[in-house]
Amino acid sequence: MTENGRTRGKVIEFTPRKRPKLKKLDYVDPEQKKLREKRQRQRQISLNRDKTLRYVGIFIGLCFLVFILKELF
Repeated sequence: MTENGRTRGKVIEFTPRKRPKLKKLDYVDPEQKKLREKRQRQRQISLNRDKTLRYVGIFIGLCFLVFILKELF
């Protein structure tokens, strides 16, 4: 059991349970549910705002490009 002055311990294999010891409840706190819905709405609004700003920027850039090309030719 000793190699170069070190002792080795016994390795116990981990075997997870098939079923959890305690049953999980499907209860969700109403306040947590409201907060989760509020965060989801804010995230959706933020994503929509980002898309809108991106498309407005692309439109303004294209208009500027058309204006420059029209002036040059």
